[in-house]
Amino acid sequence: MPRPRVAPSQRRRAAEACSFCRETKKKCSGTAPCSYCLHRGIGSQCIITPRPRGSRSRTPTDSFTTTASVPADPRTDAECGSSEEAKRPESGASSFPSSDSRLSLGGGDSANPHPRMLLNSRGERVYIGGAASLSFLQLVRSIVADQIGPSQFSHNDQSETMLEKDSPRSARHMPVSRIADLDVETRLVYSQCFHAVTEGFIDVFGTSEVEKHLVLPNGKACSPQKRAAFGMVIAIGAQCKSASSAQYVGERYFKQAQSDAFTGMLEDPDIDVVRTFVLMAFYLLGECRRNAAFMYLGIATRAAVALGLHSRESYQDLSDSKENPRLRVWISLRIVDMLVNSILGRPAATAGLNSDVDTIIEGLSQAEKSDELARLIASHQIVSIINGVVDTVYDRKEVSTPVVESLLKEIEAWSQNLPSCLQSAGKGVPNSGAKHTKGAIGCVHVSCLYYFAITLVTRPILISTLTAPPASGGLAQTQLASACLDAAVYLVQTCVDARRVDLLFGNMCIMKALVFAAGLVLGFEIFAKRSVEYHVETAFTGARDVLKFLATQSPQAGHYYEILTLLANAIAKQRQSVAATGRSRYVSRIFTLPETNETSSEEPNEDQGRFTPMLANLMPTLMEDGGNWANGSQTPADAGQQEAFLGWDSLDISQWDSFPFVA
Repeated sequence: MPRPRVAPSQRRRAAEACSFCRETKKKCSGTAPCSYCLHRGIGSQCIITPRPRGSRSRTPTDSFTTTASVPADPRTDAECGSSEEAKRPESGASSFPSSDSRLSLGGGDSANPHPRMLLNSRGERVYIGGAASLSFLQLVRSIVADQIGPSQFSHNDQSETMLEKDSPRSARHMPVSRIADLDVETRLVYSQCFHAVTEGFIDVFGTSEVEKHLVLPNGKACSPQKRAAFGMVIAIGAQCKSASSAQYVGERYFKQAQSDAFTGMLEDPDIDVVRTFVLMAFYLLGECRRNAAFMYLGIATRAAVALGLHSRESYQDLSDSKENPRLRVWISLRIVDMLVNSILGRPAATAGLNSDVDTIIEGLSQAEKSDELARLIASHQIVSIINGVVDTVYDRKEVSTPVVESLLKEIEAWSQNLPSCLQSAGKGVPNSGAKHTKGAIGCVHVSCLYYFAITLVTRPILISTLTAPPASGGLAQTQLASACLDAAVYLVQTCVDARRVDLLFGNMCIMKALVFAAGLVLGFEIFAKRSVEYHVETAFTGARDVLKFLATQSPQAGHYYEILTLLANAIAKQRQSVAATGRSRYVSRIFTLPETNETSSEEPNEDQGRFTPMLANLMPTLMEDGGNWANGSQTPADAGQQEAFLGWDSLDISQWDSFPFVA
């Protein structure tokens, strides 16, 4: 006889559980702070965030099916209270499937991270799509918390906030007269930096157009919009040159260009308006102001459409010196727009337009294609594929082996038709001091886009392979998961090698996002398996090294470095717990000596002078400066060099409130 229905007024479980109880599957009192969080001393972090009611009605095939008992929506299990705790594996004991487990795609979108709504700097909710690394990060946090319990990586009170840098007050009210009047030589140096960091992404000026303008005193005989475009060359170059030039030159030139760009631009748009707003968006990405960059790309798109840059009819003779720059402006806008929105998981403004750009590009003769334009076209083609991946795999949730293989064949076809300037550019790069080698950074950028495309299309396969129980996935799906790892490794190795030969600048807005995406994939693989290949571990360390280098001038790169460092700590904690429990139930450790932190004066500290194997003696690892970027704790590169974890009860959880960790 079925149990009679319980009236809502008589139900004993809470309607909503706090974020902490949802992820740790504890019975929640439904108050903020709840009784469990008060007992653990983290009442200030107890937050109740209601989930949509539709998430409660998912069928088993629509949720994440994992041997680690990780739900797609943590709220479902959190509300069940302690009845689910018996199913949870013992803390520290890895219950991930072995390396021969296979993917099960019966759940359709079960391998895709869900979109997120984060808070911007003004407290407004902004959309982050499932393809974004920030959404994948949330999935990794959930799995890490389920395996090792709460940690600084997985639990914090600002994980729902999007890191956005405010506009500098020093430049906000700065009079025009305080803009630095730079000499010609300094302007040309910043121009070189600008051309280097935008290679492969942006090419909006004619041949020698920038250099000819920069030799003019104060940019005379220019419209405000044209003056703004050339001012952004100085702003971006100074932003990437050094931290001091970014503050004292870059910020001020950007503010002046911003003022000039808005002078009548809505009333009479021209080609200078389009390229100015593209450049301002690129600058804002480097300043960790992604939402502002998103808005500026929208303005640039509408101005470009008004000028007909999307239509074949607006181009009469592409060999003409005036027509060719218009095409390059349109291609540059599409590259930045589609790439940035793919990283954020948002629909691109230019992707929905019925553009004739592919037909126009096909009509160009080889004589009309310079190396710069060839790299730009290659970037446009691979970014268009990336945009299609986001739409197919993450928005429409078409995750199946045939779909993934079809997209990979499209990427492979692109790689088989690369121009010669991309296939042989690395041969002429010297071992060091090659920061201004023409075309070298452009080739690095295009290569990273290729690896990022493969990582993005195969990441759902890797997720399911590492979290789903063994199934009849077959060899094909195992190879697809391996392709995701290989692409992430190659992406990081490319950036590490570029750092080794001194090609990188201190602020590279696209590279830091791509390296972080690859680092998350590598860290997830390392956490999920008891043993991984050496090159995967080395690449994970390399990703943190690159982000640490970029962090000197980029707060966002510093934040990404911090996240991967905390993930490395979580990996070390899990490995140490697994090592302590042993592998067999027939033997246990019966005697241990007390731990000591003392180091013999006769023996050198093995952490001192340790270098990343990939970089030989050129790049020190995180250990040499004392470790963690945020709180000074050491961050070894592998489990064999981790200090002994002191245990769950030793954590001072009350200190988590001040931990600077946002999405």
